[in-house]
Amino acid sequence: MSHAGWHTGARLWPGSAHGRLLAYNDSGVEAECIFREGEKTLFNIMSTGYGNDTTERGFAVWSARPGALGAIDPGVTRLEVADAEGVVVRAEIVAHTFAVDVDLGPAPQTIDEVFAPWEPPDLTVRVYGESDALRYEGPLLTR
Repeated sequence: MSHAGWHTGARLWPGSAHGRLLAYNDSGVEAECIFREGEKTLFNIMSTGYGNDTTERGFAVWSARPGALGAIDPGVTRLEVADAEGVVVRAEIVAHTFAVDVDLGPAPQTIDEVFAPWEPPDLTVRVYGESDALRYEGPLLTR
């Protein structure tokens, strides 16, 4: 695989030696890089992209726990997430990607945990567009 055409996207590094970085290629390929201290970096590469449509809500979540990472529509200028107590966390936006460090519960540690039923917390996302107009408000994650 060539490095040509790859661009870094948003990253999430929640105060530890572990982190995640989104990347995309001009060809439409998208990827998530997962960094873990003392271990090899994992690359989740989607050859046809993640396939999440951003037109209706302005965003699509590609990866969750810890935090949430994904894509945003070209017109999105700001994305923020509020918890049940009203605490708001603003997402990092890089190119057409976002990352937001919010508590979604513990990250799965085993393959069984990855595929186990999981109840995401109630978090509200607000997506803003041109002139800082509210474009969408609703759940960050759908069940």
